[in-house]
Amino acid sequence: MDRTGVGFTIKITIKNTKASCAVLKDAIVDIWHCDKDGYYSEYGGTSMQSVNYTSVHFLRGRQTTDENGLVTFTSIFPGWYSGRATHIHVHIYNSSGNSLLVTQIAFPEGTNSAVATVNASTANGYTKGLSGYTYNASDNVFSDSVTNELGTVTGSISEGYVLTHTINVAS
Repeated sequence: MDRTGVGFTIKITIKNTKASCAVLKDAIVDIWHCDKDGYYSEYGGTSMQSVNYTSVHFLRGRQTTDENGLVTFTSIFPGWYSGRATHIHVHIYNSSGNSLLVTQIAFPEGTNSAVATVNASTANGYTKGLSGYTYNASDNVFSDSVTNELGTVTGSISEGYVLTHTINVAS
């Protein structure tokens, strides 16, 4: 199922804390996030998400890190849903498929942030704005601190946005 929204590139680098934080080649990186309306694929029909997308697959991907420990995904800028700040889910496995870390990436917020700009972009189908938005400081996942989870977002509506983030794992 195709999803519409503002262009978004996700660049995640994986580093190994057991090897002096050297980049980790051949790590498997799974990501998933909601669409511009706050809906996830492979989920729904519940009080948490009324729209049932349990049999639909979108905005999910898996890649293996290159020699620089990097994966790059092409997507759309995620929306948000009640109770959560804008975020991306990430599950990292070693090359044998053993789970190393399940985490989430938070987004910078504020008046001129991509989160504010994109959610005001009704021309691109983002119709919710930020009325009722839960900020990182109040999000039940990020409220303790976003220091390790906060990505860097650059770009614009017209050019698309790029998120870069480094995740450290013990492999």
